Amino acid sequence: MKFSVTGEKLVDYLSKLNSVIPTRSPLPILDNILFELSGNELKLLASDLEIFIRTTIEVKGEKDGKVAIPAKKLLEISRTLTSATLVFDVNEKNRVTIKTKNGKYTIGGEPSEDFPVPEEKGDLNNLEFDGRTLRRCLSKVIHAVNTDELRRNMSGVLLDVKQGELKFVATDGFRLGKIIKDNFKVKSDIEEKIIIPLKTSNLILRLNNGEDSVIEFDENDLKVTFGEIEIYSKLIDDTFPSYENVIPDNNDKILKIEKSALASSLRRALIFADAITKRVRLELTSNTLTIKADNPEIGSEGEETIEGSFTSTGGDEDFDNTPFVIAFNAQYLIDAVSQMDTGHSSGDDEPKIGVDGVLVDSGDDESKSIPEGKINISFGSSSKAAIITPSEQRKNENYIELIMPVRVG
Repeated sequence: MKFSVTGEKLVDYLSKLNSVIPTRSPLPILDNILFELSGNELKLLASDLEIFIRTTIEVKGEKDGKVAIPAKKLLEISRTLTSATLVFDVNEKNRVTIKTKNGKYTIGGEPSEDFPVPEEKGDLNNLEFDGRTLRRCLSKVIHAVNTDELRRNMSGVLLDVKQGELKFVATDGFRLGKIIKDNFKVKSDIEEKIIIPLKTSNLILRLNNGEDSVIEFDENDLKVTFGEIEIYSKLIDDTFPSYENVIPDNNDKILKIEKSALASSLRRALIFADAITKRVRLELTSNTLTIKADNPEIGSEGEETIEGSFTSTGGDEDFDNTPFVIAFNAQYLIDAVSQMDTGHSSGDDEPKIGVDGVLVDSGDDESKSIPEGKINISFGSSSKAAIITPSEQRKNENYIELIMPVRVG
């Protein structure tokens, strides 16, 4: 096999594959990336056996062939040669020689036959997404996915497909994110539910920069295609919990409040809350929200009052004389509040990236103007789940966050 490619171009593609290569694997072959050259088309494949990522790069090909090349070493040398043209020459013993204008480097490769490849299936269910819909839906709920391996049925994002409706749901038993896209068109009469693993969902968010996407699936396997990338993944073979029954439909107490003020206050309260429970206490009157946090073990306390409108549709309760009191995990509240859309317009669709590199908010071509800054939180009692929503939903969309309260204390 022989071809040439710029170092900068190669690094870009190798970096996309690097996220799936296991740090420790019982199969040494998985430390490699499979190179397969046909004409000027070079296919690169990486895997941890649960997930495969394949991408295609245009190169100047001279001799077709296949070889598995150690990923870490190749990425390290390529990163130091981004401005150079790299000429790859692989002999019959899988020795890989990389030549530049000023140097020559040799790496021991592995036979391509030893590298696992994904199973290509026909007759799969097929869903097509425009540039940002898939990314937006995953990003809105992924923070609520359970990370406890013992509850495997919650360790991914539920994709529920019906005619005219697409639903993404995630929950860890303490909180839940759900987004529904109405008027979603599918080519056939698909009515299926699948659970996309958390790692796969994160990879889609990390690698998809807004390209149109295609999801193909059956009861066991998933294939996601966008741009020059194909992701193959196993689905979670379990039943997603019956979550609809825990979503209250009669919360009669409504708080309308500025998103930024609430988020900032919660972040400050979290500093003073117990490190394990992260509990904050909310006390609501008709015009104010007081957030309190304390950690008796270290003697820390925090209290802050911000403006908000709190009303009840279920009676003549006097919240000024008897404030409504409820407590939550502050981090869960912060995560939920941060997802709410405020102040976006149809042209404001730049993705918002969190500190961990995961998309936490994005625009949508179907969006309409959202009232600046406001969100709604509905409550029932101090022991019932609260529901957080944007003050106005986007067109053809219904998005909610649910959070279970904790003991007031």
